[in-house]
Amino acid sequence: MSVTAIQIGLHPDAVDYESADFAQFTGLTREGLTQANADNVAGLRAAGYEVDNCLIPTGEAGAEKARTWLSAKRYDAVLIGAGVRLVASNTLLFEAIVNAAHAANPGCRFVFNYSATSTPDDIRRWYPDPADATPAV
Repeated sequence: MSVTAIQIGLHPDAVDYESADFAQFTGLTREGLTQANADNVAGLRAAGYEVDNCLIPTGEAGAEKARTWLSAKRYDAVLIGAGVRLVASNTLLFEAIVNAAHAANPGCRFVFNYSATSTPDDIRRWYPDPADATPAV
């Protein structure tokens, strides 16, 4: 059985690239984030992972979209992007996603990327073999 993963991150149109909240992500641009998302998904799929890419707005609308996706399918890995986790104004969004993932997929592993381009290696940290849904210890 293939490892099922969902990448949940801010939609590139939802990011205020000029705000102090996102200053910690040096060099982040709409184009760069869009390309990183596409590359992450394509690379993981090419390696044999079953990956969904849930790009969300901020606030309750983002939480609701994530809840909908998380409850529609079983996921082994739930990756929550740095723009959700590390931006203080998105704390309640992050909390809502974690709680939704835990409720809908109690056996999932949470995966946190350290950059927009690190996602494939971050998923492999828990699931090195895309055909084996047994998480690494």
